[in-house]
Amino acid sequence: MDKIGFGYESLRRIKPDLIYVSHKGFLAGPYESRTALDEVVQMMAGLAYMTGPPGRPLRAGSSVNDIMGGMFGAIGALAALNERDRTGAGRHIDSGLFENCVLLVAQHMLQYAVTGEAAAPMPARLSAWGIYDVFTLSDGSQLFLAVVSDTQWRAFCRVLGKNDWLTDARLETNPQRVAARDWLMPMVKDEIGRRGGQEVKALATGAGLPWAPITRPEDLFDDPHLAASGGMVPMRLPAGASSGKVRTPLLPLAWDGARLPLRSDPPRIGQHTRELLAGAGMSAAEIESLIARGVAAQWTAPW
Repeated sequence: MDKIGFGYESLRRIKPDLIYVSHKGFLAGPYESRTALDEVVQMMAGLAYMTGPPGRPLRAGSSVNDIMGGMFGAIGALAALNERDRTGAGRHIDSGLFENCVLLVAQHMLQYAVTGEAAAPMPARLSAWGIYDVFTLSDGSQLFLAVVSDTQWRAFCRVLGKNDWLTDARLETNPQRVAARDWLMPMVKDEIGRRGGQEVKALATGAGLPWAPITRPEDLFDDPHLAASGGMVPMRLPAGASSGKVRTPLLPLAWDGARLPLRSDPPRIGQHTRELLAGAGMSAAEIESLIARGVAAQWTAPW
């Protein structure tokens, strides 16, 4: 942007209260000229190390840093808008992929700083809870189930009818159950594994336990909660993309109990050229001249 005359310093001379957001691989420093990708910064910032088993760094299953980079850019712009309301001043906001990935692993950094003990990769970590695992059930389905308090442990034992576990003094507290995982978990897996998915879900729900099915992204189109809560809405894509109509998740926010609606479908390239240039103060003749000379694009093809 600097090379073509549209950098922050050039534009702020025209509009001193400009709020300008730059998305970077790295913020200012020794790495700032390096090329970054989501996978690059996941490897560099320790996220891949923490996600995969020992010796097998593994990227997270989503472009978490690309998404977070956009979020922090938006958060920075909102903060700058709030400041501008008070001071009248603009700001240049930089959002860095590497730095937001470092923020994701800050919990592990601080664990080491406080305890002197390095965090092991998540698949090899010492569990903080006695039961916090994925179970394979009798119908072949898989379910994550957690028992994270002594109250939940008692409820878990009762719904399974395991009074012998409930009265075992070696399993009374969570630290004891963590210490007993070597011999406790085979029994729990056997007890849970003899049941089908619907039964285990009903038992876990009745006992107030955290549980979750192992879901594929494409399964979410049929998720009953998303359907009932209005969390998925139809959206029309530009011509040539997919079938033209898809359903998409909304932002994960509600205002006064209502989900924020879809603002608009994704635009075609050049669809709003005239509106945008007019909003910037250009006359109709100036806009048509730019379009005629190929300086500005105007898409007129049908959907």
